[in-house]
Amino acid sequence: MRDRRRNRGSRNPLSIVIVGAVFLIGTGVVFAIGYLIPSAQLLTIVLGVLVFVGVTLAMRMIMGSAWAYWYTGPVVAIALIGTVMLAEDVALSQSGEVTEVVVVDHKVEVKTRHDSSSSRSRKAYTHTYTLERTDGSPVAEPLIYRGKDGFDDFDEGDTITVLIDPEGTAPTKPVDDVDLGSDIGVIVTGLVASGIVFFICGIVVLLRWTRSPSPQIVR
Repeated sequence: MRDRRRNRGSRNPLSIVIVGAVFLIGTGVVFAIGYLIPSAQLLTIVLGVLVFVGVTLAMRMIMGSAWAYWYTGPVVAIALIGTVMLAEDVALSQSGEVTEVVVVDHKVEVKTRHDSSSSRSRKAYTHTYTLERTDGSPVAEPLIYRGKDGFDDFDEGDTITVLIDPEGTAPTKPVDDVDLGSDIGVIVTGLVASGIVFFICGIVVLLRWTRSPSPQIVR
């Protein structure tokens, strides 16, 4: 009987408030680091993953059901992905210079990663585009794309327009890929959806608290 009661989840409505506050603080920290140190995108991704895992596990414990992963995980992930994207794009849009460049070289690095939990392996693709300005001067920061197909719109010999950070702290990106409106839309969607989920879960926990039986006095 005790194990069953423990699996029913929390009866303290404050637990939902605390997790929601931690989620918002974690999202703010991810954005701040991504904005102040745009070159450390891997760090922001790792922090985002930690916030995601922490929030979803906490909601699983509070709600007492594995279904918590399914209704909190996607919305939390959307908010954090949008945060990482927006932080990098804001930093680059403020400090970057719109420059026409020529793609002089395109290299693809393929790494095979083995999954320790299974016999399967997967390949990680990194496309590196070496650029130079139209006057022939080189661009220090290459254009990097992590994915199988790379950029579909251009290759060696093509002239493209990119945003380049003179200080080299933000990664070089095509102008068309810096879309603050879309980034904000992703974050707002994730935060609003997360707020709705937290609110509904809070009501469920509150109902548990109000309906919890009063302790019986053993004579």
